[in-house]
Amino acid sequence: MKVSIIVTNFNYGKYIDRCIRSCLNQNYSVGLKNLKKDFEVIVVDDYSKDNSREKIKRYNKVKNFKYIFNNRNIGVAASANKAILKSKGKYFVRVDSDDFISSYLINILSYFLDENPNFFGVACDYYYVDKFENKTKKIQSKKFPIACGIMYNKKKFIKHGMYKKEFRHREEEELKIRLGEKYKIFNLPLPLYRYRMHNTNKTKSNDYLKDFKDKILDLSFKKLKESKNKLLSNIILIIPARGNSKRFKNKNIFRLRNKPMIYYAIQAAKNSRFLKKIYVSSESKRVLDIASKYKIKKIKRPNNLSEDNVFKIDVIRHAVKEIEKKQKKLTTLIVSLQPNSPEVKSFHIDSAIKKLIENNLQEVITVDSNLNSNAAIRVMKRNALFQESLSTYLGCIKTDINDIHYKKDLKKIDLLKF
Repeated sequence: MKVSIIVTNFNYGKYIDRCIRSCLNQNYSVGLKNLKKDFEVIVVDDYSKDNSREKIKRYNKVKNFKYIFNNRNIGVAASANKAILKSKGKYFVRVDSDDFISSYLINILSYFLDENPNFFGVACDYYYVDKFENKTKKIQSKKFPIACGIMYNKKKFIKHGMYKKEFRHREEEELKIRLGEKYKIFNLPLPLYRYRMHNTNKTKSNDYLKDFKDKILDLSFKKLKESKNKLLSNIILIIPARGNSKRFKNKNIFRLRNKPMIYYAIQAAKNSRFLKKIYVSSESKRVLDIASKYKIKKIKRPNNLSEDNVFKIDVIRHAVKEIEKKQKKLTTLIVSLQPNSPEVKSFHIDSAIKKLIENNLQEVITVDSNLNSNAAIRVMKRNALFQESLSTYLGCIKTDINDIHYKKDLKKIDLLKF
């Protein structure tokens, strides 16, 4: 058999009929006079609680249709792996149960792999479709990849370890990161996949995104630790928290959900995979007392570095010199973290550190969705901190962090997240 179409489903009974029909209605046959179908459709229901299974069973008499009903919820990755191992096709392609596909999808993608056997897989472009199945936007899979609509060579896929079951979602991104150069995918500029847009798209949620980033960073940290990279040997993080603030009085200790604003930066730093040495630099006894309360090391900032016209970089340099005097060795990486960016999370910090090390950069800064610096995080090699000129090798990571400079800026953040 040439191709297996694999559909994973969880509580998408509302859409599963349309998905299955599009998979069965493929314009793909082999043999004399198109008498023989050479593909199969396998649906894995991941312990749905809606009417999904009833709808799936309606197709049980279709010759090239199979289904697997999980007796517990195991996630997309494990469900897909189960179907892949039971599949008979030389190639397989996944379709989400709330999406549907062009009748030419497996014909075109399998032909490409037949003619280009050196590729691990081939992806196609896709359309966003609305609730009425109207095409709303054509999307390039090369720029905005998705997990489905990619046809793989099954033998190579199994050889490379398949999906990691720990990644219940965003498993395709993990696969791409894990395989690196082995992930040789060709992006075919033909929109053969239909990506349905609706309010319950699971992989758009912040929870799934954070969970994915946390797991990826766990893997990255493990790899970096095993590499024994020298930059990991003495990383310090400094939170420069001035007591004075004319635009928003005492903003760094302003209480958000009964916690001082600086608390959220401290917690993000504590949860980092890369950090063990965390410091607060301030001239304010109130700020330093809060640092002590949360068991953070303190650096008493001199008054001449506490005025409005002082650059933050000078405060960081002072702190590093004080730290190095006490520890009697040079730092390798310095992280500056703003106390007035309460939306910051540990994965933001770790992503910046990871980017600097893996790309051999001098500095990494955070930017907002408009690519403007939001100043929340800055990671620097020691030589970059003390050099007079600008860094040549500068990188950025995009975050969703808001800086709080005025009291009105609090309206930008969702206090329910804290």
